[in-house]
Amino acid sequence: MRSIRAKTIILNVFAVVFSIIVTTVISAITIANLGHRSASENISLACETGKNNLNYYFKSVEQSTKIVSYLVSGDLDSMSDEEFNNNLSAHVDRSRFLFEEAAENTNGALTYYYRFDLSVTDATGEKGFWYTNLDGKGFVEHEVTDLSDDKWECIWFYQPKETGKSMWLSPYITDNLDKYVVSYNVPVYRNDSFVGVVGIEIDYLTLGEQINKLKTYYDSGFAYIIRNDDASIIYHPTIDILGMDEKDRPETPKEFYEGFKAGEHHIEYTFQGVKKHSYWLDLGNEMSIVVCVQEAEISKSWQSLVTRIVIVSAGLIALTTIIAFIYGYRITKPLKELTLAAEEIDRGNYKVELSYKGNNEIGVLTNTVSKLIKNLDEYITDLNSLAYADALTEVRNKSAFDLYMEEMQKRIDNGEKPEFAIAIFDCDNLKDVNDEYGHDKGDVYLRNSCHLMCRVFSKSVFYRIGGDEFAAILQYEDFVNRELLKKHFLEKSAEVCQFAKKPWEQIRVSVGIATYDPDVDKSVEDVMVHADHLMYTNKRERKKHRNK
Repeated sequence: MRSIRAKTIILNVFAVVFSIIVTTVISAITIANLGHRSASENISLACETGKNNLNYYFKSVEQSTKIVSYLVSGDLDSMSDEEFNNNLSAHVDRSRFLFEEAAENTNGALTYYYRFDLSVTDATGEKGFWYTNLDGKGFVEHEVTDLSDDKWECIWFYQPKETGKSMWLSPYITDNLDKYVVSYNVPVYRNDSFVGVVGIEIDYLTLGEQINKLKTYYDSGFAYIIRNDDASIIYHPTIDILGMDEKDRPETPKEFYEGFKAGEHHIEYTFQGVKKHSYWLDLGNEMSIVVCVQEAEISKSWQSLVTRIVIVSAGLIALTTIIAFIYGYRITKPLKELTLAAEEIDRGNYKVELSYKGNNEIGVLTNTVSKLIKNLDEYITDLNSLAYADALTEVRNKSAFDLYMEEMQKRIDNGEKPEFAIAIFDCDNLKDVNDEYGHDKGDVYLRNSCHLMCRVFSKSVFYRIGGDEFAAILQYEDFVNRELLKKHFLEKSAEVCQFAKKPWEQIRVSVGIATYDPDVDKSVEDVMVHADHLMYTNKRERKKHRNK
């Protein structure tokens, strides 16, 4: 018959061993789940960042084209019928000037054009204009080709005409230039009558530049672009799609295609024998961005942690058999604490604190898990900081601005009528400062300008939404005093320029502030476009004043 002590030791050893095994299994499962969940979050975050970057780029193209169409339509509406029929060439010349400035400031623009409808051409003899920049040295005028009767051949013209809407077209090869492009086209009207189309074509390689800038947090990770209709690859950083015959291009994996069509965003698939995790998001212009990472790299991170925990647990079991009777009651508490901590981590709570500080194996395990929790919490915090902060000016970035715009739009969609205005600030002549004095002086110029904005509009949060462009949504006190604050900002800018000794110490900023009107503005984007237009108007007026 075994003694009570023996039974107690056996029971304690069994209990401790069982607890360690359970804790190890739970920790391993939790870490595995956490690893996959963290990987999924990282991939989706990278995809969201890539989507925001591409959409910001696409919106810059849309904004340039829409501004031109707005100004061109305004010019047409101001013309009498006699001027329109007999002197349309003067309007074309004015439109050239407007479009040239917009296209020059649009990254990756390959061509831009203003094409009149055949009815206008037959009545006035004017076709419009077409400019190309094939060698990257600047835009030159190209002969305007005739419109084909085949609507599919000239879909860039007929589709905006028939729908009456601005639109992106899926990537296509231009017949006249033999270039693979993506285009954005806007119909132009005169007194509600269709006149023609303005558009910008973007070089396919520019998409590649935007994609290649994306960081995926994994060595094997990268992003590519697919069509929305058949999930076929449009751009891939490691596959020369354009250099391959159509029959030789890789087929979309069946698992990905089925998940894509079913609307699943996180998709696992195997490509060329390699298992991958991917996440995709719609770009809103017949294309989607996909971020993928090899499954082996994702598993590697959490498998090493599980191995360490298993090794530590095995050592603890061996030592516990010897000292179970003496230290058995001390083991119960930390093991329970570890189990609860693992469950909290499994629920996504990374603020767990482990109080046990024993100088033994359980203490080592507790310390290891504490460091793991702390590292995971810091890692996720760092990711959020990197995702929504601008490193140069320390204000928030474009991604944070987009999120705030979405929240404001939701309030409007829910029937609210919030009082707010959008302020757009553009730092003049940043390129000149960078070119003449270096980018470090340009950074000083940007920081000084940003600090003055934040100081004057002290009740508002600022966002850097472009290289030299900042934005703020004015509410409450700043909204009420917006005009006074604008005047004060311009006065302070002039005061700084008066005493500045160096060009980069000056502050020359163009400002446009547009107020939300629920009877006119259907969306926050409408206010944004209006503010941007007012900013450019201010920029042109200030430029004229300086040139006098």
